[in-house]
Amino acid sequence: MSSGTQRANLRGVTPPNNLEKVPLLNLESYNRGNYPGTLNSCETRGIQFMMRLMNFRMPPDAAIHTAFEKGEAAVMELFHHVADQRAELARQLAKQGDVLQDLQARLAKHSNNSSKPPSSDGYRQVKRTTSFRPSGDKPNGGQPGHAGHTLRAVDAPERTETHEADTCAHCQASVTGTEAVGYEERQVFDIPAIRIDVTAHRAEIKVCPLCGQTNQGRFPASVRHAVQYGPIVHTWASYFTNQHHMPVERTTEICEDLMQHRVSEGTVLKASEQ
Repeated sequence: MSSGTQRANLRGVTPPNNLEKVPLLNLESYNRGNYPGTLNSCETRGIQFMMRLMNFRMPPDAAIHTAFEKGEAAVMELFHHVADQRAELARQLAKQGDVLQDLQARLAKHSNNSSKPPSSDGYRQVKRTTSFRPSGDKPNGGQPGHAGHTLRAVDAPERTETHEADTCAHCQASVTGTEAVGYEERQVFDIPAIRIDVTAHRAEIKVCPLCGQTNQGRFPASVRHAVQYGPIVHTWASYFTNQHHMPVERTTEICEDLMQHRVSEGTVLKASEQ
């Protein structure tokens, strides 16, 4: 008698003679809701684990030798029998793992990480997340001597919009043609809409009236291709990828969101390497 059979008999369980599709947990009871979501110590002890040994047996040397003498078909049949046992064992273990993960997730729930009331925590000590950083001696907020950055109105704004008063609030008379005696000004600081700006560089081609020679104007040194990006686009791409460690694909998405123009990943990668 093998040691596995002896251990099984000690537990009062007789190993099956063939492959049984039995789970380690009573899945039917679990699916019927016999294992509630709120599990205290008494309910945890009440969970019944249906443990049964799976008769996974490797063929003995004699069976392997016999199959080898019979030929390739017998060896393949023996191999497929072992493979079927392993596949069934893997399915059973996967099913048990899903059930155990669900039970562990239910046991881990308490009033701080779910909608359960505090009364459901029972007598167990709920661990609360605390910071390991010691409290400083300085108070919160700006420290004495810190230079503040308060938003202040400017004397020369880039654009001024005048909102005309057209009706008297007292008598409802029209004041459209009346000259204003003063203004109340409020300033809004904002970023203008960013659009990709395309500049067409044209080099003139002229023919000399004396000798007939064709002459062409010179492009700027930075304009070397028929279509290309300017230095500001390269600066943006390099800034996002090198300074803020943005991935190349995300940098292209940012450019598309801000400029309504998608820059290729190759352009971003080339700019980050310059």
